[in-house]
Amino acid sequence: MTLRLLSLIAAALMLGAAASPGTPVREGQRIEWTMGDGRKAYRLGDMTATFDRVQCAPLGEDCAEGDLEPVLTLSRADGSSVRLDGSPMQNILMLGRLSKDGPVVAFFQDYTGGMHCCQRMRVVTPGGAGLTVAELGGYDGAEIGWPKDIDRDGIRDFVVSDDRFLYAFESYAASVAPPKVLNVIDGAVRDVSAEQRFARIFEKAAAGARKACIGEDYPNGACAAWAAAAARLGTLDAVWPVILSEYRRDPATWPDRCKVDRNEDGECPEGQLVEYPDYPTGLRAFLAETGYIPAA
Repeated sequence: MTLRLLSLIAAALMLGAAASPGTPVREGQRIEWTMGDGRKAYRLGDMTATFDRVQCAPLGEDCAEGDLEPVLTLSRADGSSVRLDGSPMQNILMLGRLSKDGPVVAFFQDYTGGMHCCQRMRVVTPGGAGLTVAELGGYDGAEIGWPKDIDRDGIRDFVVSDDRFLYAFESYAASVAPPKVLNVIDGAVRDVSAEQRFARIFEKAAAGARKACIGEDYPNGACAAWAAAAARLGTLDAVWPVILSEYRRDPATWPDRCKVDRNEDGECPEGQLVEYPDYPTGLRAFLAETGYIPAA
């Protein structure tokens, strides 16, 4: 076989790959990709998702010639596209619609690494200006599945955890994070946790946190999560006396508050720190600061 013929075959294969629309997938189908998988493309409706490895840039101390980075490119038939950096460890993708008649979107989760962290979550949605990336945040724990329409309003709901409660009142192992419910509407993320239509999510969370709060050796993290879930349900005043009888008094920790932005090291400028005298006061202040109860 001549060199010219080999070149023609290779060129034909490359053109065929370039023209390939990607492997069709089902709505909400879980797609996992790692660096070893090489270039892979998937398609649902007019949305195509392509995983690949590209040369890092710019070249420097942390980037040498031949070093590859994972990327995910989302593109539509109208020519709009966006490229997201991925993870060298784990990448989870799902394509589907967030409402019955809505456009196809991409729900991308990748693992950033680090102690107890983080599953980064992003949703790519089409709009008048092309594709928009909505940042859902980074969360402790495993990835979540394709969102469900919990309240049956026609919009799928992302249920994650409020990780602000981790380490706030106990060690990581003894901390409990209440749930958080997010919607992505018109490319923007909305926290809809306070809506009463999600009460059953917080009823379940309250029951679990209550069990871990009462009679345990390290209850303060669970009691805080119970208080948060009860606040969502409008029952905080009813459960508060139980929390006061169950929380661990010695040793106990709780967050303080800085009246201004902390510096890069997390330190509060002198004279701007607000400290609370005990766990109940600190918990109440924390619930107000995080939006679970009105500020005093």
